[in-house]
Amino acid sequence: MRARPRYLPLLEVRAGMVLGAPVRIVNGGVLRFSLPSEHTLTEDNLHQLIAQRAEFIFVAEPDTRSDEQVAVDAALAARRVMQIFSGADLTEPTMAALFDRVLAYRSA
Repeated sequence: MRARPRYLPLLEVRAGMVLGAPVRIVNGGVLRFSLPSEHTLTEDNLHQLIAQRAEFIFVAEPDTRSDEQVAVDAALAARRVMQIFSGADLTEPTMAALFDRVLAYRSA
């Protein structure tokens, strides 16, 4: 089954959810806490994240949408991202990279 990444505030994250990206908390240039991508979160992990003052994390949730709905959602997201970046100079490398990242995230 497909997974759909979601960027959630820590208050909405529950034990049993699966990380969609690694978590790395750095304070003062020192790695204080980390968890790998695809790690299934436990209550202890959540307490550690709260203690480290994490605010948001990526989780991967099962994507139950049909292939057709995924295509429709991706097209709508692409249209919206194009509107947002309509005045941007996408020949500029930094802006183009930002556009690509936003489009990839919104199309997932």
